[in-house]
Amino acid sequence: GTTYTIDLENGNVFNLTLTANSTYTLRNPPASGSAGAFTLIQNQDGTGSRTVTWPASVEWAGGSAPTITSTASSTDVFTFITTDGGTTWYGFTGGQDFS
Repeated sequence: GTTYTIDLENGNVFNLTLTANSTYTLRNPPASGSAGAFTLIQNQDGTGSRTVTWPASVEWAGGSAPTITSTASSTDVFTFITTDGGTTWYGFTGGQDFS
């Protein structure tokens, strides 16, 4: 698989294309007590059916990560928020299956 490092010192919107089954790592969140957020625009490549492993620090509504769109060349958008230095990230689905 592929590991993508999302480094929050590089911005707050990231546009990534999955080229294999992937694992995300989140790096350099704001200090505890300061809120931080970023948006991930996640694209399937022309093959599609790529999967994602989210960091254990991400919590989703209902306790389960959303099923990402597997269609080739499709796009899902997610937003993440933390207030505790990245110990916990709250993940939100902004929209899925843009094509």
